[in-house]
Amino acid sequence: MCESVPHAHIGGSWRLCQGVRFAQVNMTKLDQKFVAAIKDKREREGLSIRALAAKIGMSFSSLARIERGEGAPDNNSKIRLLEWLGADADDAGLGFEDVAFVHFRAAKNAGSKTVQALLDAALCFKAAHGNSERPIEAPETEHVAVSMSKEDLEQAAERFRSDVELGPTDPLDPFDLIVDSVALETVTHTDCIDAKAKRFLMNAACREWSAMSVPLDPAQEEWIVFLNDCHTIERQRVTLLEEYWHILSGHKLTKIAKVSGAFGRTYDTAEEHDAYYMASATLLPRNAITQRVEKGQTSVQIAKAFGTSPELVEYRIKRLGLWRQHVGKKVSLSKE
Repeated sequence: MCESVPHAHIGGSWRLCQGVRFAQVNMTKLDQKFVAAIKDKREREGLSIRALAAKIGMSFSSLARIERGEGAPDNNSKIRLLEWLGADADDAGLGFEDVAFVHFRAAKNAGSKTVQALLDAALCFKAAHGNSERPIEAPETEHVAVSMSKEDLEQAAERFRSDVELGPTDPLDPFDLIVDSVALETVTHTDCIDAKAKRFLMNAACREWSAMSVPLDPAQEEWIVFLNDCHTIERQRVTLLEEYWHILSGHKLTKIAKVSGAFGRTYDTAEEHDAYYMASATLLPRNAITQRVEKGQTSVQIAKAFGTSPELVEYRIKRLGLWRQHVGKKVSLSKE
């Protein structure tokens, strides 16, 4: 049994259900229509809330709260749900404006001003490439995600290093790489944004984004990687290599769209993980990390040798199952 009780300080009410208290949200009429459309289609298709959450890449708890009216979805979630609703969204008078398809490395809730500044830069890059009349359009073919195991990712990184003629323990600086048909632009040196936008992206918005990769043609053969160089050089190295891996792996583009005047985006979390993993494995090859851990080197020492951050080194050590050895935790069987 549940009952609603007023809340004296925040307005609205709380629902008391079996001793658990939930905040009731005063939803707009549009949000109410949105939630009703989700529930109606979910029930028609015989999907549980958990099954739908897994299908569209949301957490079960978030979707459950949305359906109960205890929380409004953020714009990223709205876009995922609107895509799933499809024609049902149109029938209910709901929808969103497709803005761009790019690879986008940014904080989950990057501000609309930041996103708009980056999209303006992306359109400028395309215009310089001769596509001034074209939006940053959807890909020509439907994306098929490919699942990669940990060993697949390690081997991909090793092949990459072999292709550029690096030894198994040699350091790599991604800024020395030449990737066919991929150009690099940084905020500091680009001509595609004015001085005011540069100051904003390098200062107020510095922590909100890391990079954006823009396909310059519909076939996604030519690209520009736009890198945020307000970050440390160590962070820039892994970010740049991560963007290269997105492009070289044919990963799904991030869909940036506008809902109710604000931006949101969708992306494939598995492919985001894979790109980051391959970037870290390319910078910090497993043989080299294993050898240095066995020699008792610290994460700071290893980071200095490879031009990365200690945090990235520790990520690699943990992913390679070497953390216990790294911190010197011994194990033994009781002799009793």
